Amino acid sequence: MYKTQDQETALLREELSKLLTTLKHNREKVPLDVLKTKYKKGYDTLCVSIKRSASDYAKRTALCGIRIHEDYLDEAAAVINGTIERCGILKLLSKAAFSHQDIDEFDSLIGTLREKILDGLEPFYRKHLGLYITPECLENPDVAPLIYCTANDCVLQDGKWIPLELYKTGSARLQEKCV
Repeated sequence: MYKTQDQETALLREELSKLLTTLKHNREKVPLDVLKTKYKKGYDTLCVSIKRSASDYAKRTALCGIRIHEDYLDEAAAVINGTIERCGILKLLSKAAFSHQDIDEFDSLIGTLREKILDGLEPFYRKHLGLYITPECLENPDVAPLIYCTANDCVLQDGKWIPLELYKTGSARLQEKCV
């Protein structure tokens, strides 16, 4: 599943990169006012394609792996959308795409956006905590229960959110941070 997501993300990035290269080439060869008049249809089509591609790639990259239980989707969406609106990165993403035609700058900004979204979700996750009592806790009173978040169905282990299903199978140590 993760490989397929990674491949799809790579394809979206490649598509956006090609579109940005085309835009950069066009702007280097043809004055902007000519692009907007004589070549209006093609230029507008390219810009619409860039908007769509940039949006798809940014969403997929910034939100990849974020886990939200369906019962908490509305509340989490409000947190995520509010974070995006307040941080001002969307304008910078647009500038990276349309003014600079720089995929590396775009990637860096998406990374910053992702960090801001994850930071914004932490208080949300902390509002939905409980204890997860393992069989070991019941057998040995010295073993503490785990912190469990109902909003993302993860347990907190070594400062990282680990999907409960991975914790139960014992493969939690092999996984990245669950978000």
